[in-house]
Amino acid sequence: MNETKPRVLIIDDDDEIRDILNELLSAVYDCTTCSSAADALAVLASDSFDVILSDINMPEMTGLEMIPYLANVAPRSVVVMISGQLMIESAIDAMRAGAFDYITKPFDLPQVKTVVSRAVDHGKRLHSPMLGGNLKDKAVERLEQALKDGAFVVHYQPQVDIQSNSVVGAEALVRWNDECRLRLPGEFIPLAEETGLIVELGESVLRAACAQARRWHDSGLAGFRVAVNVSPQQLQHDDFPGTVAEILETTGLPPRNLEIEVTETSLMQDPEAGIRTLHALRKMGVKIAIDDFGTGYSSLGYLKRLPIDSVKLDASFVKDATRHPDDAALVMAIITLAHNLRKKVIAEGIESEDQLAFLRLLRCDEGQGYFLGRPGSSDEMGLRLERRQDDLGHVPQTMFRTSLAAHDYAAA
Repeated sequence: MNETKPRVLIIDDDDEIRDILNELLSAVYDCTTCSSAADALAVLASDSFDVILSDINMPEMTGLEMIPYLANVAPRSVVVMISGQLMIESAIDAMRAGAFDYITKPFDLPQVKTVVSRAVDHGKRLHSPMLGGNLKDKAVERLEQALKDGAFVVHYQPQVDIQSNSVVGAEALVRWNDECRLRLPGEFIPLAEETGLIVELGESVLRAACAQARRWHDSGLAGFRVAVNVSPQQLQHDDFPGTVAEILETTGLPPRNLEIEVTETSLMQDPEAGIRTLHALRKMGVKIAIDDFGTGYSSLGYLKRLPIDSVKLDASFVKDATRHPDDAALVMAIITLAHNLRKKVIAEGIESEDQLAFLRLLRCDEGQGYFLGRPGSSDEMGLRLERRQDDLGHVPQTMFRTSLAAHDYAAA
């Protein structure tokens, strides 16, 4: 039996480009085309699509202006915006308003295929049920047992001051030690979120990370910071600030040594409640970072309201910044925007010396990625800190060797 093709809605007022996109994608996807935002909204009123691919610059209603309507009539669709070559600011606004990605025009057609494929996969991860029937019940039982047995371990990826090359912190990343195999978060976090077990799991990770950070603090690293991802369910709990306060008191970790990472998307589930929670955490002295910055839903005005210290520049922006002028301009614009708002910038996904040099040139504050150090156990992280050097090139990358080739899936 053939699997149903993912459905893609293409919206573009340029007939030639619309036809090119339709021809390009129709071999893999079930495509529908529209020449205006009004036509698209009419179609969406009675039909559903996995991905909406829209030109950001159209008469009457631009793709950017259409995004709030899409959130209402097509909440399960992943939105991708097509931006003109000189429309970097519009591209930033589109991603901040809820677009999953953007494509420059004239197109790099293989890039279009890649972005749409990534959007389809992203939507499946967000909306598809994990398992069905008895298989799901067994998976939940295994997850519950793993929590009881303490089978989840925390690994740490170094965060580096880009200007001085010194290790200033680490991001805590959870792993499931399942029958002698370390499972990545993408293999169990969606099920934990779906079942509500993420709250218990998230608290255990936070407790373990704070206890480890206190040990580093006692070893002489008074300013060393540990960053912990927080899920939407944790953030929406009324007692979450109280839980954080209890963990800090129990472990003895100074609040300034803890950074809580939240995504823009998680805040949008209940913005006012989320902002109150962040204010409560900031009042304790805990640092706050927005993870995956630019890929969520907040407007510039909304971002200004958030009581945050840092924004984490998503790895998708860093990847091609040294190869494509548009990507370079986008990274430059985001760093400038954050600094103008007096926020620190932490770049994710640094995988080459060229990327590091480029971010240093732009005065990016901190970075993390495989080039700077792969995630490793607390012992491996401790070894690196003991051998801390100003020149990262002299620190063997094998210190953080791992058999896991895939990037980490954010828990929050």
